[in-house]
Amino acid sequence: MNFLPILDAICDADFVSVLKIVRWAINIICIAIPIILIVLVIVDLAKVVTAGNIDDKMKKEVSQKVLTRVIYSVLIFLVPTIVSLFFRIVPISAPGFAGDGATWKTCWDAAGN
Repeated sequence: MNFLPILDAICDADFVSVLKIVRWAINIICIAIPIILIVLVIVDLAKVVTAGNIDDKMKKEVSQKVLTRVIYSVLIFLVPTIVSLFFRIVPISAPGFAGDGATWKTCWDAAGN
């Protein structure tokens, strides 16, 4: 099924304004969540430092929690790049797409300005 004519029909000013809101929300999420996770990592490390006498079990739990939060922060920060890369590859390799996908890309780029 070829979706490009559908995108031609819906890529008007109203749809572009919705895409602008989506792009804005993605940018806010990709900045705010890693900052929140980094603050939580700092709080966890501060708890360990102020606890004084800590055992190995507590060190392992905190280090695992810190590592998990750092990985989540990096992944969330990279979501727009991963999605953009995916959509650049899909029109080339997926059956049913005609051309180079310029229609949806033009609409998405118009929402970015």
